[in-house]
Amino acid sequence: MVSGLSVTSIAGIASLERYAAQIDRLNALSGRCNPFLSAAFLRCYALRAEYHVPGREERLYLIWEGERLIGIAPLRRSIDKVGPSLGPLHWRGVRLRVLAPLDTERPGILSAPEDEARVAAALIDHVCTRERDWGLLEFAGQLPGTPLYEAVHAAANGAFRARDVEVEPYTEIAIVWNDLSAYFRSLVKKMRSNISRQARRLFAQGQVHIVLAEGAPAVTAWFEPYCDLDSRSWKHGTQSSIQRHPRRVRFYRDIAAGRAGLEPSFIGIVLDGVLIAGLLTGSNSAAAPGRHGAWCLEMAYDESRGDLGPGQLLLLFAMGEAIRRGDRFLNFMQNFAYYKHRWGAALIPVVNVQLLRRASLHNLRAAVGEWSKRLAARRAEMAERAQTPAHAATSGGAATQGGAAIPGRTTTAGHADTVEAGKRAPQGGVAPPDLTRARELTAAALAYDGPGIRRLDRQQAGVYLPFEIE
Repeated sequence: MVSGLSVTSIAGIASLERYAAQIDRLNALSGRCNPFLSAAFLRCYALRAEYHVPGREERLYLIWEGERLIGIAPLRRSIDKVGPSLGPLHWRGVRLRVLAPLDTERPGILSAPEDEARVAAALIDHVCTRERDWGLLEFAGQLPGTPLYEAVHAAANGAFRARDVEVEPYTEIAIVWNDLSAYFRSLVKKMRSNISRQARRLFAQGQVHIVLAEGAPAVTAWFEPYCDLDSRSWKHGTQSSIQRHPRRVRFYRDIAAGRAGLEPSFIGIVLDGVLIAGLLTGSNSAAAPGRHGAWCLEMAYDESRGDLGPGQLLLLFAMGEAIRRGDRFLNFMQNFAYYKHRWGAALIPVVNVQLLRRASLHNLRAAVGEWSKRLAARRAEMAERAQTPAHAATSGGAATQGGAAIPGRTTTAGHADTVEAGKRAPQGGVAPPDLTRARELTAAALAYDGPGIRRLDRQQAGVYLPFEIE
């Protein structure tokens, strides 16, 4: 499959700028135009993501057929610590992975669908035969059975072994409804009752406005109030907070400003002059007209107002706006799949597929981790059997093998954190914070009257929503 193909690589952020047009050309040819593989997003991620040092690890692999560029793989070459340091001795190894593995959806390689299999095969063949110093090659968030997944597993031999690392599934709603009322009726009765009941409680609390912003100027006007809102949410002080690092703030500021390959939009709920809930979404409508979708990127709500269910109302408005724009799908990214499933989201099972060089520290660490998991599972199984009454084995109540590990597979948590409405039970007893700054920031955002902004008062929201709010 690799006959007639050649692979070259270029290091640094400059490579993303040099081949930006080719990256976007190949992305547009793919079956699903992925904004997280656009040149603008990759450059933004390389510059802003706090996990890495800009300009040090980026590698752009170019797959050629003669003089024709048919594939691009945006990867990252990093030095991992794979064991404890012993004085001057440091256990480190080289890992190759996708350039933007976190806060993204289905990262991979770029090519036309008809070239995907041989581009993937050529890339894997090149890194296995030409580059000999790495210990781990990893592609995050891959669908099993795809050409890249199959190419990694096909490379397993005496020198390499492949394994799948289980991660949280992506969640996505295929939009098949003509209006929000039809979608709302598709939800189970209890779900509809909870959403409408809490919405009525919210509108009964005071003066409520719904903010619907589209485009960089309108969304940017609400970015500072959202950051302040984040500090009043359950995310504050956690790894999910948008303010956990200054570069993370700049990363999302670029997304809001339209500099990251996504068309931004924002949905906000304002109660008595204070933003109490907000959702930042991105679309690929400009890059993929007629086949575009939307992704929920960041969401937060004031924890002291959690009993009013503002997160649920945000998601309902997100679906309403997706239907209005003609999006084909609404993607909730990863985490809290049990909650997103209630909204009608299908689970998209993915894995981090890895290729390990057998003679490497990465493989040694992976083998120790797998052995430890199997041992823990075995101990748990034995403990469970010891606690099971003797008669259970003959009465149809055989003990289950809870937590038994699957050989060759391990489990890790997903990274993207976008829709956190199911994270906690509503915290109505949380003391309200000082809202002086929040009120000032909200007032400044409300003063924006440029293009791309809509504000719904109580009456207009009642017309928009598929249930009575009085």
